[in-house]
Amino acid sequence: MAKPSARFDFEQATQVTKQLVNQMPPWLRLSFIRSWVFWAIMTLGISGGLVYLALGLLLNPKAVPNCPEIFVPMSSPSLRVYCGQLAASKQTLKDLVSALSLVKDIAPNDPTRSYVDSNVQRWSLSILRLAEASYQEGNYDEAVNAAKKVPSNVPAYKIVSRRLGQWQETWNKGVALDRETRGLLNSSKWVNAYSVAVKLTRLNNRYWATTKYQELADLVQIAKADSSKLDEARQLVKSTSVATLLKAVEIANKVDPKSFAHTEAQTLIGTASSQMLKLARAKFDKNDWNGALEIANKTPESAQTKTELQDLIGLSQAQINAKAGTVSELETAISLIQGIKPESSLYQKAQQVSGLWQLEIQDLAALQHARSIATTGTVADLQLAINEVKGIPANNPRGKEAARVAIEWSKQIETVQDAPYMQAADTLAADNTVQSVQSAIVQLNQIRPGRALYPQARQKIQQWTADIQRAEDTPILAQAESLATSGDLRAAITMAQKIGSGRAMSAQRQERVSDWQSQLQASANLANAQRVAGNGTPESLLSAIQSAARVPKSSNLRSQARLSMDNWGSQMLEIAQSTATSDLRRAIAIAQSVPSNTSAYSSAQSFIQQWQQQLNPTPTPTESPATDDNGLLN
Repeated sequence: MAKPSARFDFEQATQVTKQLVNQMPPWLRLSFIRSWVFWAIMTLGISGGLVYLALGLLLNPKAVPNCPEIFVPMSSPSLRVYCGQLAASKQTLKDLVSALSLVKDIAPNDPTRSYVDSNVQRWSLSILRLAEASYQEGNYDEAVNAAKKVPSNVPAYKIVSRRLGQWQETWNKGVALDRETRGLLNSSKWVNAYSVAVKLTRLNNRYWATTKYQELADLVQIAKADSSKLDEARQLVKSTSVATLLKAVEIANKVDPKSFAHTEAQTLIGTASSQMLKLARAKFDKNDWNGALEIANKTPESAQTKTELQDLIGLSQAQINAKAGTVSELETAISLIQGIKPESSLYQKAQQVSGLWQLEIQDLAALQHARSIATTGTVADLQLAINEVKGIPANNPRGKEAARVAIEWSKQIETVQDAPYMQAADTLAADNTVQSVQSAIVQLNQIRPGRALYPQARQKIQQWTADIQRAEDTPILAQAESLATSGDLRAAITMAQKIGSGRAMSAQRQERVSDWQSQLQASANLANAQRVAGNGTPESLLSAIQSAARVPKSSNLRSQARLSMDNWGSQMLEIAQSTATSDLRRAIAIAQSVPSNTSAYSSAQSFIQQWQQQLNPTPTPTESPATDDNGLLN
């Protein structure tokens, strides 16, 4: 059985029909075309052709066309209709649009046109249905692009056009509400954001009313919850404690980057960073480079602090390096701050210290050269080294060091120059005679004040002068001691005072003179007391006791004064006892004046008590009269 060719049979049927119609007379041809017979034949022909085509494809699989690869301009209408139906049968937007594309260029007078038009209407409605579903799922661009493929000459186009307008209006509202909600979220206005998001549920679009609404509602809840977590960080960030600020940063860093509270968290981190940067800068301004570096290294970077923070770290580290004071460390320090730009707040400081460090490098080179010259220790080389460092200005970084080493080398020169005087003096003083020591002092006086060996020379002069003075004054003090031993204290004092003030033995002389003067005063006090006590009255005896009490305990007259005081106290008590026979009040007054530093004091206190009892006898208690229960006398 021969396998029919679908393409050939369909076209042959069409051609035969056309030939039969053309052979008819004109009046019959027009009548025939208008009659149902013609259209029945045409319909049967087209349907039969398509059926025949399908049957041919079924019986001859090799004849099945490869629709995805057909070249439309060279394909027959029947093949395009077939491939269009095949694509449309898959009922996907892509395939329905492809089906329309296959048949859109079929000529209006083509026998298949009416059949095509009915399919195009049906396919257009299918496209609109699938586009609507895609639109409801949120694929707006895909739905619009698909709907726009519907030809404008089909009845369904009016529906499509109206639906496209509705979609665009609804979609624009959704986009606007979404944008407004996110804007409110960025401003941390959680309640307002949620109120706007709820409006999405009233839109005639499933995607906006459900998916997008839920997405925004979740964002609001997450942002609100995260914002609540930041309450503690907001309080902590006000602190001036590094540990507290770092705690605020730790809390803020826990906020999910996808949360709208993340912006707020980053703002808090920036605030904490600025606070820590201020603390580090305060340390830096106080020249606490290590403290500044420690804080700066812990400070989180933020957009507003990143550059200054990096500059502060570099400059602090540079200061630490420069403090080491070596050429290599200074060069490293300079390299660390070369990246600080003019717009930085630390630029001027960086330029200032960089210039100073460059000068310091030059000064170090000059100092090193001068020290190498001075190592010989000769006067000429030392003077040359001094001249070398004098070229370093006083206000240079190493100016003070240069001045100091210049002074050291000057003193070294003076030591070399004055050493012969010291040696000559030591040689003369070794003879240990007054004359030789005086000659040694003359040698040392050649060393002028302000020179390196002057303090040492003065010390020796003072020592040797004291030795001479002690040799001269020892016999005088010995003679004074001899006079004092013999009891002639006044003569001893006169002799000792021949030793002038400021001499080596003046302190020793003053000590002995003070002792002898104290003894003379004690003797005078005791003599005065004895003279006063001779009056024999209680008042004179009391005055004598007070005078004798002034004899120092260190005096050899102290025991004699002690005996006299006790004797005079006993006399006062005896006068009080004799007075008591006639005047108890007077006796008590006398006894009360007996001093407590006398042996009669305790006895005087006993007599005072007895006499006071006599003056104020204790009354004898008497028996109270009896009373009855009503308080009346019996």
